[in-house]
Amino acid sequence: MIQPDFVFRGHQAAVNSVCFFGDDRLLVSGDQDGHLIVWNMMLKRQLAKAAGAHTAPILAVCGLGTDTVVSQGRDNRLCVWALDASEFSGELRLTKTLAVDSMNFCKFSYATLRGSPWIVFLVGAGAGEAGLFDVASGEQHSLSIGHQSRTKAGSRDDSPMCIKLVASASADGVSQELELFVGYESTMLQQFSIDVSDTKVSAALRRSVTTAHSEPVMSLDYDSQRQLAYTCAADNKVCCYTADGSKFKEHVAAVELKNSGCSEIRCFPALNLVAVASWDYATHLFTSDLEPTASIAFHRAALTSVDVSTLSTAGADGIVDEYVRQRWSSRSRWMAVASRDSRISLWDIDRIIADARSCGGADA
Repeated sequence: MIQPDFVFRGHQAAVNSVCFFGDDRLLVSGDQDGHLIVWNMMLKRQLAKAAGAHTAPILAVCGLGTDTVVSQGRDNRLCVWALDASEFSGELRLTKTLAVDSMNFCKFSYATLRGSPWIVFLVGAGAGEAGLFDVASGEQHSLSIGHQSRTKAGSRDDSPMCIKLVASASADGVSQELELFVGYESTMLQQFSIDVSDTKVSAALRRSVTTAHSEPVMSLDYDSQRQLAYTCAADNKVCCYTADGSKFKEHVAAVELKNSGCSEIRCFPALNLVAVASWDYATHLFTSDLEPTASIAFHRAALTSVDVSTLSTAGADGIVDEYVRQRWSSRSRWMAVASRDSRISLWDIDRIIADARSCGGADA
């Protein structure tokens, strides 16, 4: 069995979310006990920890820039933290708390628009109300992303289960605009255009589709380069859709995994890679067209989250020692995988992809 290049063991409970940030020099993770940890990727050691950052399990985390961390917990709080750190130690300081609706496990999402980070999150799942927070200005706006599903008993509110915020090129090809993708309990996938102006912030429905899933959509991601939306659910299907006027259409047929249950799906266009963290303890890797590449099994419990580093060289400018700078600039591209077994595994993703494709790929 293939082994990871490194394993982080600082958590004592299930790790629910991981994310690289700070030009790959940092990794943030959150766990079932509400603890938040920032890791130094150069030293592969803990840099800062906020014990009891949340009074309930942490659902999602991310890093913004080099000095800001965001976390969302089942305690219905979204927290913004300032990271004050040196090379060997640091501190997380709470700077902002927002009220969110985490009861249906919907995780926040973020994007950078014209150099400023924006965060979107659920405020009222039943009413289809989302909040859009401008981190730079501290202003919060309300968005309506509700949907009515039809059942034998009549129509009812359709709860959003997952959201993805994307900053994409607008029609003029020069400026940017925000797009919001929403997966619902009814298996519906919808795309909204978000109008952000000096006078208003609003969401307008652009297109939708009833996905091939038989269970609520649990996670989604979007490749803005190829304009492909990827979804996964508690069933065994991995789906890919592309825009077709006011609707989505299948880009390729849905892939069926051997076992049901997927926690998270992520796409990485620069690698022609789609990664699925699944309940069967494996990370399933595909090409952008959902051709199976490899399946990696190491953990002893269900997987919860996956992220891939960017190989950015911007962070090297702050490294004084020439030898350390050269080592950092020639580092591997890492894939971090979080699991309910309390561990985070680190993999050289370029090596895994090269080995798998030289062998003709692997079954999912």
